[in-house]
Amino acid sequence: MASDDSKTEEPTEAKPAPVVFGSGASTNHVFGSSSSFGTTGGGTATTFNPSAFASSSTTKPEEAAEEGEDEDVERECTKEFTPVVKLEIIESSETKTTGEENENILFEAKTKAYRFLEGEWKERGLGPMKILEHKATKKCRLLMRRDKTLKICANFYIDPETKVTTHAGSEKARVFTTMDCSDGDEAPALQNMCIKFGSEEKAQLFQDKFEEAQKIMASLPKTEEEGEKEEKEQEGKEKAEDLADDLAEKLSAAKKDED
Repeated sequence: MASDDSKTEEPTEAKPAPVVFGSGASTNHVFGSSSSFGTTGGGTATTFNPSAFASSSTTKPEEAAEEGEDEDVERECTKEFTPVVKLEIIESSETKTTGEENENILFEAKTKAYRFLEGEWKERGLGPMKILEHKATKKCRLLMRRDKTLKICANFYIDPETKVTTHAGSEKARVFTTMDCSDGDEAPALQNMCIKFGSEEKAQLFQDKFEEAQKIMASLPKTEEEGEKEEKEQEGKEKAEDLADDLAEKLSAAKKDED
């Protein structure tokens, strides 16, 4: 006879069996689908449909094609932008002057200029070089500008005493010494210069025209300043010659005393 104190067994709920991926058991909670995923054996096999997870597109294929046709990656920008700073035109190109308006061109060629600095030839610039003669005063000068920027890289009056010679390393180049004034605010300085041409013929033609300009400069009447300068130079030469004569006499007298 059973005792009243004996405990009665309470019914327990059955726990679901663990689902094994790829097993024949079916589940209703696979990625929100009621069909079994990857079932084998007794279950019905179904394939994975990625379209079920893709978001629906609001653009139709026809509209996408039309948008692609309107796009041009090489088209130029037509938008206008307002500048932050506006620059005013000071003078127009019609009234702009270069200082060459009252001069005739005796010679012109594209050349490359050099200066002898620190023991080597250093490039001064590449561009058009001209020998100019003033229409009124008849003074001749050499003027050279750099390409594109037109910055002056050689500018001096042609001196009748300047000697132009052929460069030892090239028949296309001419070398000379002159008082160049192309350094802007800096004082003119005596420079050893070299000008290289595209051909030997151009170089020889330059030398001929340079010598013609020297003759023109030598024939011009001298100004008061030039006259005073020449007188001082002549006086200096005479004093130097007198000193040389005195020194020679003293040396000869000293030799006689020794004998």
